[in-house]
Amino acid sequence: MRASMYLQEEVFLRGFGGQQWILGWTDGPSPMVEAATDRAVEEFVKPLMRAEITTAFALTEPEAGSDATNIQTVARRSGSDWVITGHKHLITNAPFAEVVQVVARTEDGKFGVFLVPAETSGFARGPVQQTMLGDGQTGELRFEECRVPPYMTLGEPSVGLGVPMRWINWTRARRAGMCVGLARHCLDRALAHAKERRAFGKPIGSYEQVAMPISDAYRHTYAARAACDRLLAEIDASDPWERPDAATQANFSAIKLIAEECLLEASDVTLQVFGGLGLLRSTGIELIFRVARNLRIPGGTTEMQNRTIARSLGLLAMGEETEEPLA
Repeated sequence: MRASMYLQEEVFLRGFGGQQWILGWTDGPSPMVEAATDRAVEEFVKPLMRAEITTAFALTEPEAGSDATNIQTVARRSGSDWVITGHKHLITNAPFAEVVQVVARTEDGKFGVFLVPAETSGFARGPVQQTMLGDGQTGELRFEECRVPPYMTLGEPSVGLGVPMRWINWTRARRAGMCVGLARHCLDRALAHAKERRAFGKPIGSYEQVAMPISDAYRHTYAARAACDRLLAEIDASDPWERPDAATQANFSAIKLIAEECLLEASDVTLQVFGGLGLLRSTGIELIFRVARNLRIPGGTTEMQNRTIARSLGLLAMGEETEEPLA
């Protein structure tokens, strides 16, 4: 994961210009597909790796966000097949995915992940849900008696949330390079503008009100980079894609929190330094700010990450829970 951080940081140092052509996003492969059967690898994973198709990870439902254990989508046995019925929303790449990775509750009350091709009978795309990013990539999905053969499972059904956890933790770990790269991109632009833009006869960077926020964001960004690098080194030394221990799970959550907070600060400071120009879409700064604010919810809200860390420290009673909420 450390190598991935360095790669992503380098790409995002240039903003969003080349990201979609260089890096896969949530519609690309993740460690979760390592649980695919040999036949599913041939039919779906290899085309996914060749960028011939895209996918979507369908966990969130109208009544199941942070409390992922409350999902109502069900998968029942019908002979050797699985039949899936349910409703997902706020799903990235829902309008376009050729195959969807669906988290569903099985008949024994546990959970499984099933590959559902878009051409499956009973599969339907719902309305596009326009987020603050306005990119048209989020939407609803409905499954009405969608029948899939047994080889379309990811891992053993009815085991628990271990397989979906791979996707969630991968998403959290990927925040490191993305957020640090974008934060550095913002600060480079803020610094250049502060030196060039003049007000009242002097560069605006000579005023303390401009210089100090840039300085604060600069040191916070480099502290975040160092922290994420260390946390990823600890993750790389473990076996994170199976059932991570409490310390490893806390590391994933800490990376997401630290990286996103540094980007939100850096993008906010940069927008403020640019003033009215920062509000223009042509500068690209307001987009980074919207992305930074958006990131604090998908892949696990800020509050849930803090909760996971607190529990790893022996705080917050676990109560009667048997599964850790994912989002």
